[in-house]
Amino acid sequence: MALSSLGQKKIGDIPLQSLVLILAVVVVIPWIMPNNYWIRIAGNAGLWIMLSLGLNVVAGFAGLLDLGYVAFYAIGGYTYALLCSGHWNIHLPFWLVVPICALAASACGWGLGFTSLRVSGDYLAIVTLGFAEIVRLLLLNLDRPINITGGPNGLPDLDFAHIFGFTFRTVTQYYYLVMFFALLVILASYRLKRSRLGRGWEALREDELAADAMGVNTTYMKLLAFGIGASIAGGAGAVFASWQGGVFPNNFGFSQLVTVYCMLILGGVGNIWGVILAAIILSILPEALREYGAFRMIGYGLLLVVLMALRPQGILGEISLRPKRKKKEVEEPETLKAAEELFYGDGSHDFVKPLKKGKLNKDRVLLELKDLTMIFGGLHAVDRLSLKVYEGEILSIIGPNGAGKTTVFNLITGIYPPTSGHIIFDGKEITGLKPHKVVEKGVARTFQTLRLFTNMTVLENAMVAQHCRTKSGLFSILFRLPGFLKEEEEIERVAKENLGLFGARLTGFRYKQKAINLSYANRRRLEIARALATDSRLILLDEPSAGMNPKETEEITRFIRNLRDKYGYTFIIIEHKLNVVRTISDRVIALDYGKKIAEGSYDEVADNEYVVQAYLGRKKGRV
Repeated sequence: MALSSLGQKKIGDIPLQSLVLILAVVVVIPWIMPNNYWIRIAGNAGLWIMLSLGLNVVAGFAGLLDLGYVAFYAIGGYTYALLCSGHWNIHLPFWLVVPICALAASACGWGLGFTSLRVSGDYLAIVTLGFAEIVRLLLLNLDRPINITGGPNGLPDLDFAHIFGFTFRTVTQYYYLVMFFALLVILASYRLKRSRLGRGWEALREDELAADAMGVNTTYMKLLAFGIGASIAGGAGAVFASWQGGVFPNNFGFSQLVTVYCMLILGGVGNIWGVILAAIILSILPEALREYGAFRMIGYGLLLVVLMALRPQGILGEISLRPKRKKKEVEEPETLKAAEELFYGDGSHDFVKPLKKGKLNKDRVLLELKDLTMIFGGLHAVDRLSLKVYEGEILSIIGPNGAGKTTVFNLITGIYPPTSGHIIFDGKEITGLKPHKVVEKGVARTFQTLRLFTNMTVLENAMVAQHCRTKSGLFSILFRLPGFLKEEEEIERVAKENLGLFGARLTGFRYKQKAINLSYANRRRLEIARALATDSRLILLDEPSAGMNPKETEEITRFIRNLRDKYGYTFIIIEHKLNVVRTISDRVIALDYGKKIAEGSYDEVADNEYVVQAYLGRKKGRV
C-alpha cells in the first residue's frame, strides 16, 4: 500500500507493541500502588491527560490561544451534576449523560469560536478569557432565584457511574473507568493528527494565509478545533464529576487552566506523547513533594523554569519556542539532472507520472479580468486592469516595484476582494470568493516571500494541498473507514508524484525532512510542488526564480516551460529576471502604478517606451 503506516501492525496509528505496553501499565498500576491515595493520584493523571490532549487539539494542532478552555470542563461537570443527581431529581444513565455533556460543551465551543472568528492571537486570548470569567461568575451566582448551580456550595451527592448493571464505587473501579476514557482520547488524538484534519490544523497553525491559499477552509477548521477540544473537556468534566461525587466552582478555576497549559507547553505543543508524559509528571510531582510543605511549590516552579530553559520545545518537542536551525543543507551538484530526467529521459523515474493530459488551446480563454480595480485608502494599487489568459499559455507580468503585480495575484486568489471589476475563471465568476474556494475552482499560487509550513515535513506540505480535493469527515477519520484509508493513499500518491517532478531534491529521505531545514532553492521548489499538488489548472508563480543562482534559474525556467508543453498547465508568472521572462513567456504584460502600459511579445514590451520609462525613469533614447 502507498501508506507505510498501513503495512505495520497498528491500531489507530498507534503501534501494537506500544498499545500493549500502555494497557499493561494501566492494568498493573492499582496492584503496585501502596494505597488508594496513590491510585486516586494515578486516576487524576488520567483526567489531566484527557484535558491536556483536548487543549492540544485547540492550542497545539490548530495554534489557537484559548484561555477559556477550563470553562468547557466546568460545563461538562455541571451538566452531569444536573442530570445525575437528586438536585432536580433526574437520574439518567452514565453512558447517556457523558455524550450529552460532551455535546453541550462542544456546542458552547462552536459558539465561542463563531463569536471570535475575527480576532486572533492576544485578542483571541482576551475574548476566551472573558468567556471563562463569565462561566465562573454564573457558577457562583446561579443559585437564585432558581437554584441551578448551587452557587458557592456547588452540587454534591452525585450518582455513581452505572453501566449495564455494574456500579462503579471504589477508587480502583473508577481508576479503570477514567483510564478507559483517557485511552479513547489518546486514540482519537492520534487519528485526528494523522488525517487531513490534522494536516489542515497544522497548516493553520503555521501560516493561516498560506493554508487558505492551499484550499484549507480556515474558518471551519478553527470552529472544528474549538468544538472538538471543548467536547473532550466536557467529557472529562462528566467523568470527573462522577468520580468526585460533586462539583464546586473552585474545581474549575484559573489554577486549573494554568496547570493544563503547563502540561501542554512542558510536553511540547502539538506532541501527543509529550503532553501525556507532562500530564503524568505534573500530576505526581506536587504530591511527591507534599511532605516539604510550602517549599514544594517553590521546587515545583523552579523545576518548570529549568526544564523550559533547557528544553524550550518541550520534553519531546513539536513546535520549538526557540527554533534551532540545523546545519545548512548543501545543494546537490545535479543542477539540471532532475528536469532532464523528467522531460528528456527514458521515463524510468519511479515518481514521475503524468498529472494531466492536454494540449494548448489558444482559442479558449481560461482567465479573464475585466476593469479590475483595487484601492487602498485612495491609492490605486490596481487601476481598471483588463486582460485575458488562454488555456496552456505562459503569461508573464513585469513592472517596477510597487507596480501592483502581487496585488493582482492577491485579487485573483481571493486574498483581497476587489474594489470593482470582475474575475472570470473558466467561464464562471470567481470575484470575491474566499481563497480556499478559488483553489477548489482550479487556481493555485506561490508567494513572493516563501510561505511554507516550516514545521511540517516536505511530504506533509504537499499533502496539505489536497485538502480541498478530499472529503473525509470526523466520523470516517475516527473510525478509520475504508473510504478514509483509500483517500489517504490517494493523497500520498498525488503528493509524491508532484514532489517527484523535482527528482532527488524533494524525494527519498527528504519526505520526512522539515521544510525549515531545506536549502532556499529547495524551498522554492517545494512551494511550486505544493501548488501543483492542488490539482489546479492555472498556477500563479510569484518570482519563482528569486534567490536562485544562474544554473538553478535555468533549471526552473526549463521546468516550467516543459510542464506547460507536456501537461497543459497554464501559468501566470511575476518575474524580475528579464532573461527568464524572455525565455519562458508566450506573452508579456507590463504594469506601472496598477495600470497596464504594454502588452505583447517580450521584444515588443521590452522595446516599449513607456516600459523603458517605468524601469529607467527616462524616455527611450534619452541620454
